[in-house]
Amino acid sequence: MAKVKPTGLPPALLAVVLLALAAVLAAAGRYWFQKAHAVYRHVLLYQKDKASEVSTAEKTVGDVLREQGIRLKPQDVVVPGATEPVTEGMEIDLGLVERQVRDMKRKIPAAVHTDYTDTLNVGEIIDVQEGKDGEEELQTESYSLNGEEAFEKVLKSTVLTPEKDAKVLEGTAFRQKLYPLKKRARVRKIVELQATAYYPGPEDTWPYASGTTASGLKAGYGVVAVDPRVIRLKTPLYVEGYGYAIAADTGGGIKGNKIDLCFDTYQEAVQFGRKNVKVYILR
Repeated sequence: MAKVKPTGLPPALLAVVLLALAAVLAAAGRYWFQKAHAVYRHVLLYQKDKASEVSTAEKTVGDVLREQGIRLKPQDVVVPGATEPVTEGMEIDLGLVERQVRDMKRKIPAAVHTDYTDTLNVGEIIDVQEGKDGEEELQTESYSLNGEEAFEKVLKSTVLTPEKDAKVLEGTAFRQKLYPLKKRARVRKIVELQATAYYPGPEDTWPYASGTTASGLKAGYGVVAVDPRVIRLKTPLYVEGYGYAIAADTGGGIKGNKIDLCFDTYQEAVQFGRKNVKVYILR
């Protein structure tokens, strides 16, 4: 008759299992013993301007946060520090920092550059160049503290369209003029002409010293002679170094890209001489 072998774990393996079970029971016993004899402390946890009271047996600030399910990132801030021991009535301030990188487009505002000149009177203003805004592409990095943006900085900036600044001429003089600029004007076109000067009296215009121009306006400072094929009569102008003027006269020697500037005295006309000037055709 055959013998029946007893079933079960080998003695060596059974011993290992019993030792492991004993270790688990010992650890559980220590846990419940410590739990029963734990010292609980009350702390205040501040987060997003809200305070919550926590009763804890944990020993360090970091352990309290982990107990509350809060996992700190490297950039987060906690006061007192995470390794500080917990004391009764301790206040823990938590600052959760979030980083965000964004790509965006932004307008580049055009600036206004004003040049003041004594060739225009106070109140006379000419818009030489119209401004136009530009556009740039930005990559920004921002940080928020407990949900509120703390600061932002630009990581990269690329100009897509450069801005075009406006240019303005504004007068500072108080010169008596026959024909002042009555309203703000804008430049339509800029040309370069050869300029001469004349005095409407007999010293300079004899025998045609009538004092009246080809367009019927009285001659004086601010009235200029032009070739009507280049600049139409009665066109408002600004002549660099001279000021606001009206193309109101013609002359036998004023042909093509030439302009003749009227002065109030013969001496001023002689002193001006002959030179190339920029002429702003206004509208």
